[in-house]
Amino acid sequence: MTQFILVHGACHGAWCWQKVVPALEARGHSVRAIDMPGRGGGVPDLTLADQARAVLDAYEGRAVLVGHSAGGLSISAAAEAAPDRVERLIYVAALLPQDGDSLGGLMGALEGPRADIPLKVAEDRLSYCFDTEGAGPKLYNGASQADMDWALPQVCFEPSGPHRDKIQLGQNFSKVLKSYVLCTEDLVIPAQDQERMAQGLTDVARIETGHSPFLSTPGILAEHLIEMGT
Repeated sequence: MTQFILVHGACHGAWCWQKVVPALEARGHSVRAIDMPGRGGGVPDLTLADQARAVLDAYEGRAVLVGHSAGGLSISAAAEAAPDRVERLIYVAALLPQDGDSLGGLMGALEGPRADIPLKVAEDRLSYCFDTEGAGPKLYNGASQADMDWALPQVCFEPSGPHRDKIQLGQNFSKVLKSYVLCTEDLVIPAQDQERMAQGLTDVARIETGHSPFLSTPGILAEHLIEMGT
């Protein structure tokens, strides 16, 4: 049995993994999807280190950490902080950072064609949210309209502090095993950029779907997670 910890991306929460959790549990694995701190925004002084701590506090022993999109930085920071507690990192259409990277810097450096998804910034400037008007086919392409209609109202304000932080990665992070699930039709983090970030990894799987395989292809995603993590 493998212990999986599922970490969402920006403006999302543990809810987004609702189809993946039972698929993993049905195969006998222990699974927990967690919320990163600051859902809804309005939290001053929140850091990437706080996100790493939230990941590590969510379980005991060792686990496979799965990060989607911005969650790639959260699981990377957790691995650097406590490599002995991480069996493997699995990046799902995620940002795979190098030392000194920030989320804002990584997103700004993307080279492939991307959908335009406007952002709404909170009045206190502490958080932002996707403008969900018309965002369904961009965030969730490949998913059903019903799934988009279910997901979009749950999109929330994301604390911006951790996304400005420059991650510090060293030998701890380097020695942790890593895998990547690449989404070939991604309109948020283009496939060519995912290929670039995953370059050098020997364990890469590809799904012909958009940015959110937890909605569009949850069964296929779960199978890849099991194959990679066990």
